Amino acid sequence: MGLILIGVVMSAGCADKAEQEQAPSAPAVEVTTTQPSTDETLTAPTSNESLIDLLGKAKGISVKYDMVTTDNGEIVSTGTAWLKGNNMRIDTTAEGQAMVMIVNGDDRVSYMYQPDENMALKTVLDKVPESVTGDVEALMNLNPTIIGTETIDGMRCTVIEYVVMEKPEEVKIKQCIWLKYGLPVQVEMTSPSGTSRTEMKNFDFGRISDTTFELPAGVEIKNLSDMFDMSTLPDEA
Repeated sequence: MGLILIGVVMSAGCADKAEQEQAPSAPAVEVTTTQPSTDETLTAPTSNESLIDLLGKAKGISVKYDMVTTDNGEIVSTGTAWLKGNNMRIDTTAEGQAMVMIVNGDDRVSYMYQPDENMALKTVLDKVPESVTGDVEALMNLNPTIIGTETIDGMRCTVIEYVVMEKPEEVKIKQCIWLKYGLPVQVEMTSPSGTSRTEMKNFDFGRISDTTFELPAGVEIKNLSDMFDMSTLPDEA
C-alpha cells in the first residue's frame, strides 16, 4: 500500500473515477511547523541497506501535504494527503470529480468515499498495515536502483528507479525520496503512453486529529464483501 501507493495513486487513478454533513475538504491540522530549507548535511544512501534505513524513517510519521499530478505536462488531478501512524487519507479531484480514500489501519478498514454521491465503499483489512507510508520489503522486492541525488524546493533527495510492470507494457517509476524524512516528494511514472508526474509540496508536520480518518455522519456505506457474496444471489431454476 505504501510508498508505492502514495506515489502512484494519483497517477494511476486520475482517469477513473447530517442533517447531511458534507465531507471536510481540508481536515484541520493542529499546530503548524515548517521544515528547514535545505538538508545538505544528510548522507545519501549508497546501498540497499542504507536505502532501507532511509525508507524506514517514514514509518509512523504524522504529516500533511498537497499533491499535483501532470500527464504529459498537463495538470490532471490535485489532492491532499494526511498520514498518521497506521492511518491515511487522500483527497483527490480529477476532471471535476472528488474522491476520498481513507485507510484506517487502527480499525482495520478502508473506504473509497464519493462526496458528491454521499456514498462510501468499505473494505475490511485482513491485517493492520505495517505502515501507510510503505511496505519497505515490497518496494525492495522491485529491485530499486539508486541513480543519484536531487534537491527539490530545498529538500535533498535520493533518486531511485524501478519497474512495476513489464508486460504487456513496461511501466517504470522514478521516485525522489526526501533524505530527512524518507518521504517521496516527486514521483514519475513512465510507460509507452507517456509520462505522468506527481509532486508533493507544502509539507506540514503538525498534529493531525484522529477525526480526519473518519467518514462524515450520514454517509451511506456499502460493504465490498457483500457485493461479492454469492450466497445472496437468487438460486437458478
